[in-house]
Amino acid sequence: MYQKQIHEYIWSHKEEMTELLKKLVSFPSVQQNVSPEYPFGKECAEVLDYVKELYESNGFETEAYPKDGYLLSYFGNHDTSLGLFAHADVVAAGDDWVAGSPFSATEKDGFLIGRGVSDDKCAVVTSLYIMKMIKELKLPIKSRIVSFTGISEETGMQDIETYAKNHKAPDFSLICDSEFPLYRGNKGMFQATATSKTAFTDILDFHGGTSFNIILGKATVTLKEKDGLYEALKEKETDSVTVSKENGTIVLYAEGLSTHGAFPEGSLNAGFLLADILSECEVLSQADREQMQFIKNLLGTSYGEALSIESVDPDFGKLTCTNGIARVKDGFISLVFDIRFGSTTDPEALKQDLLTKFGEKGWEVSFSHTMATHVIPEHLPLVQACLAVYKAYTGDTEAKTLVNAGGTYGRHLPCAVEIGTMVRKEIPFSLPKGHGNLHQPDELLSIEGFLEATEIAMLMLLECDKLL
Repeated sequence: MYQKQIHEYIWSHKEEMTELLKKLVSFPSVQQNVSPEYPFGKECAEVLDYVKELYESNGFETEAYPKDGYLLSYFGNHDTSLGLFAHADVVAAGDDWVAGSPFSATEKDGFLIGRGVSDDKCAVVTSLYIMKMIKELKLPIKSRIVSFTGISEETGMQDIETYAKNHKAPDFSLICDSEFPLYRGNKGMFQATATSKTAFTDILDFHGGTSFNIILGKATVTLKEKDGLYEALKEKETDSVTVSKENGTIVLYAEGLSTHGAFPEGSLNAGFLLADILSECEVLSQADREQMQFIKNLLGTSYGEALSIESVDPDFGKLTCTNGIARVKDGFISLVFDIRFGSTTDPEALKQDLLTKFGEKGWEVSFSHTMATHVIPEHLPLVQACLAVYKAYTGDTEAKTLVNAGGTYGRHLPCAVEIGTMVRKEIPFSLPKGHGNLHQPDELLSIEGFLEATEIAMLMLLECDKLL
């Protein structure tokens, strides 16, 4: 009944919504330089302050919790509630942007390019404009609308964890931070930091990565100069690995293919490329070669085969075990892994297995950011109502609910589904491999697809409101 009004409202505000998204992208809201005053970094605090001003200037009651990394905005005062959840923090920009720059959004052929355009600053705009539509179009929603904006989604979700402890969750929520048609569950996950107890002898440094959940796309190894070592490594140089001399050392630099750790298909870990060459270099010390052979095995797969922890869940598919960070301190290498698993895996048993497997190789392991598997029933009327909206809007009558390998706020809410930030459109220009998607260089968003996603989300809320 109200679809025509909603459609006209969104498209009449196209330029306004696009410009607001560009403004949000200009905040380099990567968690860094944390302090007691700014526990999530100054840049994240600044974008949260800006979003607070946006809601308040549009007449929405807003509560800010800067020390806990989130704010809550409200419309209506009813017994039932519907939630909209988005985050304004982003992963590190990374290098090799060719179609735009990370924190100055570029508009190209109907797409926006910039860090956070699709993950997840567009959802901040979507949430705000859904509330504006309800208010300005006087849509007949009988539930209170709760809009959550967080700034630590990419770095452990302390924001939503604290929120869940201190507030009653909405009766049903949309997490605009995924793909269509909708997701109703998340894999369990944790970080594992594995550190060798054997120091390198010839290797001075092995370095790469900034985020545990982004597969290592670039890595560097620095070695002591040693008779014949440079020549032996130079013979193994490839298009992906270069060898040079710098300041009295030998430096190997590798470029692989980075993806989000939850979706490793097609990735190529740069650390694997380096370990592959070094493990076969007979001029290198035997101890270092043995270390490199083990690291090569670890980083050469994404499903835990090297540790014999591979498994397949009937709902969530394969367990993933991917590496995003490599560091050397005092001669000892540490590798950070992002491990994700389905509901049939016992995370504590899995951790014990990792302790044993790494221990057999002379490594120690620590764990952090453990999150349980979370699923809501497919047959739930609210879930089916959202799916029906998507089918009617797109004409995709075969669409089905999915479960998510990625991690979103949905896992911390008792009743929520995750939906797309845009309806996918064909990209009319070319990008290098490993560019364009979330967490990659040249992250992009279809402007038209973003507006359509906002329309779908609004229609889903209307239908869910009828069921509460």
